[in-house]
Amino acid sequence: MLKKEIAIIGSGPAALITASKLAPFHNVTIYEKKSSIGNKFLVAGKGGFNLTNSLEGIELA
Repeated sequence: MLKKEIAIIGSGPAALITASKLAPFHNVTIYEKKSSIGNKFLVAGKGGFNLTNSLEGIELA
């Protein structure tokens, strides 16, 4: 299988899971405008992934 260059825009739960599945077979780059990734995973135990909050994950912990 020929490795491809894959660009993923955003770093939400679906993007990170997709990247983890593709990474063993392709070169994956994640582009995110915020300074950190995976913030919705940090708050998953406090109400699910449908949280809309402007606070960074560390502030919600």
